[in-house]
Amino acid sequence: MPPRGRTEGHNGEMIAPPFIQAVAVFLATALAGESEPIAMVTTLTPTALETRPEVTVRGTVIHVDPALRELVVEDDGGGIVVDLGGGAVGSTEAIAVGEEVEITGRVGPGEYAPIVSASGLVSHGHHALPPPRRCDPEAFLAGSEHGRLVEVEGIVQQAWHDGERVLLELETAGRLFTAEIPAAVVAAGVLGPDLEALVDAVVIVSGPAKTVSNTRGEALRPWVIVDRAEWFTIVTGGVTFSKSAVTLESIGGYRPSFGGGHRIQTFGTVIHALPGRTLHLQNGHHGVTVQIGAEAEGAEEQFEPGDLVEVAGFVDRSGHVASIRSAAVRKIDHGGAPLPFMVTPESILRVNAASAAGDIQAAPGDYEGCLIRTKGQLIQAQPTVTGGLFVLRSAEMIVNVEADEASFAPFQSTAPGTVLEVTGVVAIDWGVSLQSTAGGAPQRVRLMVRSADDLRILKTPPWWTPARLLAGLVATVMILTTALGWVALLRRQLAAQQRLLAAEMRSRRDAAVEFEATLRERTRLAANLHDTLQQTIGGIGYQLDACLTGGGGTSDETKRHVDVARRMVSYAAGEVQGAVWAMRSLSLGGKSLGEALRDLVVRIGAGRDVKISVGVEGAFGDLPEFVAGNLLLIGQEGVHNALRHGAPSTIDLDLFDDRGDGRIHLRVSDNGRGFVVGKQRGANEGHFGLQGMRERAERLGGTFTVTSRPGEGTAVEATVMRRDYDRQLDGQTDPVRTTPTSRS
Repeated sequence: MPPRGRTEGHNGEMIAPPFIQAVAVFLATALAGESEPIAMVTTLTPTALETRPEVTVRGTVIHVDPALRELVVEDDGGGIVVDLGGGAVGSTEAIAVGEEVEITGRVGPGEYAPIVSASGLVSHGHHALPPPRRCDPEAFLAGSEHGRLVEVEGIVQQAWHDGERVLLELETAGRLFTAEIPAAVVAAGVLGPDLEALVDAVVIVSGPAKTVSNTRGEALRPWVIVDRAEWFTIVTGGVTFSKSAVTLESIGGYRPSFGGGHRIQTFGTVIHALPGRTLHLQNGHHGVTVQIGAEAEGAEEQFEPGDLVEVAGFVDRSGHVASIRSAAVRKIDHGGAPLPFMVTPESILRVNAASAAGDIQAAPGDYEGCLIRTKGQLIQAQPTVTGGLFVLRSAEMIVNVEADEASFAPFQSTAPGTVLEVTGVVAIDWGVSLQSTAGGAPQRVRLMVRSADDLRILKTPPWWTPARLLAGLVATVMILTTALGWVALLRRQLAAQQRLLAAEMRSRRDAAVEFEATLRERTRLAANLHDTLQQTIGGIGYQLDACLTGGGGTSDETKRHVDVARRMVSYAAGEVQGAVWAMRSLSLGGKSLGEALRDLVVRIGAGRDVKISVGVEGAFGDLPEFVAGNLLLIGQEGVHNALRHGAPSTIDLDLFDDRGDGRIHLRVSDNGRGFVVGKQRGANEGHFGLQGMRERAERLGGTFTVTSRPGEGTAVEATVMRRDYDRQLDGQTDPVRTTPTSRS
């Protein structure tokens, strides 16, 4: 078995494949320093081109492109494009068409065909150009004549200016190619003053052939550059409207005489005129789309539905039905607005399906491109790039209705289920390619509306659609579920609030009961002290005074002891009297809390070298006595604590009633020595002041805070809440007088 890549000769010897032989000859020629035939260079395989081998080619320059810095060079066997690159081999201005050159460089793949990147160029003088050769149309249309000087005959189907140059679209052998007429040739006047006169003319064009390709390197269309005036020849002139017209329905049908690619002449009624020189014509049950040429007659004219027009253009068979392109159009008359056929999309599909199945022409017509009027139920309205799309249900089929932006906007918010009447131009989608000869069937009908007047609402959907009913039921269930959950949550919260309220009421009731009991007990103790201890101490003092007065104990020592005892009794009597007053002063006695605080300050501050002030903001006449009494006790304890432990020079009592949230604030502050909060002596050390104040505030459902720093004084603040049920707990009915805002 021979090695892969080699073949056996008739005598059994191993022979290389043809392309390897070509490469071997090519390399041998290159090593010998001789030029290679261009045909040999252009037939190198893609694998060989990837290595970018160095080559030397020699031929005649047939085209120079200064903008791209390219040359087209041809020898007897082929042509190739040469890239001069960044100027290493000179300027294109120094190279003329007809000059024989020898190019050295590397060959590689180009956009379509191999291209030489030149590294050296040697001129061998100027020679006459070889005459363009009439090439095989199939080879030319396939791109095989790329880089060669060719001559092609064709029919001009379109002509237009592209800057200073002119481009012609020509048809030959049933296919299209482009001829480029540079500005210098246009200036020579070979085209004539009217480009439209060239349309439908038979011309011969010559020049270097190039190929327009895609990104895959596939040939799309040949291109001939007509560099010289003598390379453009008009064989027969174009004729626009002097031919006999054919009916609109027969433009793509059978004709015994072949038109040879020339344009045909027909007529019809305009049913729709689109921006961009597009007309929809109709004659009976036959509709045709017409594209007007860029510089043709009628290109600037405004056409309206109802215009009767005459058309001369080229038949375009690239779609499922024949159309006309590069047309000249002129208006003959204007009739009334075209009347649409009253036909359903289902009927159109049935007519075309029967035609396709029976291999007969659709009768009375296929309705493609015709104006019809139908109705359907809206499924969806959705915007598109060009406007909008209405999706309708007509019987059991779906119909897409296409509209431009102006036609779509007024109906964009139309509710699904609305019944619409639609007037539009028919387009049929077929489920088969154009190359197929069997099995094709119409799949869908599309309509293109011309304006918002082509849409009309016949019936709006009922508000209670199944979807809305379902949504309503779902919403109702959700609301009920949420409501039940909310009720359950509220019940739990209400129960919790009731428990908290009951606990607070018990606490405040206990505070009220405790206050009343404390008040009665203190009053009883005060009376007992007054009736017993205070009277006894007073009697002892009286007896001591009598001893001194009666002359008993005349010695100095005895007098001295009696005098000391008398002073001690006097001091004890003062202390007992103060204690009795303090116990009895808790009863407000019809005074407001502010007045009681002022009386307290006057009593405590008497004989002390300290300034005590009271600030009251608000009226406290309606405050229950057990609440006011507890606050009074807190204030009294706060002042006593400051005097005992702080050694202050000033003490401030501030009482504030916040009617906004029902809170009462009592603050006692001093400028004494202060202490570190948390490290003060407490109940375990026999100091109950702060703890007692806190317990009284908390029993009223309030809070108690202490603020102090060594050397910066101390402040205590009690905050309690007003409650509506306090009057019932207090048992009081007669309000006491109020105290205005003041400070003493």
